[in-house]
Amino acid sequence: MTKLRRFALFVVFGHWFIAVWHLYLAANVLAAPNNKVSWLAITFISAGHLAVAIVLWELGDKLAGSVGVIFFLAALGADLYEHFLHPSANNIFMVAPGNWTARFDASVFALLALEVLGCVLAILLLGGGTRNHRQPQLANHGAGAAAKI
Repeated sequence: MTKLRRFALFVVFGHWFIAVWHLYLAANVLAAPNNKVSWLAITFISAGHLAVAIVLWELGDKLAGSVGVIFFLAALGADLYEHFLHPSANNIFMVAPGNWTARFDASVFALLALEVLGCVLAILLLGGGTRNHRQPQLANHGAGAAAKI
């Protein structure tokens, strides 16, 4: 397993941890009856992250990159819509000030950062990872080799 794939796995598990923590923070920020953590949501979030982790661990770079791009773009789109565009209590501009608001906002931005990083890593996997950009080494290269002929 390459370093890139290991780092992508680290990002997936970090994203899972912050996503579950974010659900608990949202429960503390939202008013009743939306102030409960849904075990169904935790189950779906965990299953999605586990599936992406398995794909990253077991399958080739191209397929892992494809699944990673789809997963992180979907998460990024949902995150941007729910926390920035949609006029609801989950919008960071509309959250009522309180003890949990700063932590909730921090979790939103941490999720965004990990989603962007996950997209970048998945795109790098799609492209075949990092490449060596050095020029090929020829046996007799240089000006002196051509002059001897």
